[in-house]
Amino acid sequence: MLTLSVSGKDKEEAINLLSEAVKGTETELKILIDDPSQGAELQKYLESEGFGKIIPEDDDGTLYLTASKIPPEPAKPSVSSEPRIRAAVNTELQGYGVVISSECRKHERGFLERVIASLPDTKNKPEVLCLMNGAVKLAEYNSPSCDILKKLEAEGVRVLISKSCADRLGITEALGAGMLVSLSEILEAVSCCEKLLSL
Repeated sequence: MLTLSVSGKDKEEAINLLSEAVKGTETELKILIDDPSQGAELQKYLESEGFGKIIPEDDDGTLYLTASKIPPEPAKPSVSSEPRIRAAVNTELQGYGVVISSECRKHERGFLERVIASLPDTKNKPEVLCLMNGAVKLAEYNSPSCDILKKLEAEGVRVLISKSCADRLGITEALGAGMLVSLSEILEAVSCCEKLLSL
């Protein structure tokens, strides 16, 4: 298994690094990533290169994807194009998502709280709002953002909190908004968004 790190790289640099790896005979990859939005982009690329088994994992706050290439299936005769068209319509990407994975240090926290406070007033609200790493603290009972997150939930925004990050910081019992989920559930949610804002 080939291990790569795309931490700190933008989308284009990360995909260029992956494209070099998949040119060879490698059939299994382990890719270290920064945040779920980066993982969702790489997942789409790997699927286009024939990697069908892509598993997001979280190892004590370290995010990575493992990917295995699957052999192509033999071509089957096409009976009708109608089911294929119907499937394309059903899986069309919708809405946008917001991923906040900042460590939420003192100088950043005020900015992130203002970002969250502005969301209820936006015309098009996000489909999903994900909090990772130190940003999970924004959902604590005593946080100024907690009531705003509850309001967003009431308006239909899915507020997802990384369970492993909340556990690591010891604040699982102190959360007042959002739903505790696994990294794979966060990746699945953001991969269904047409656009992502990552902070």
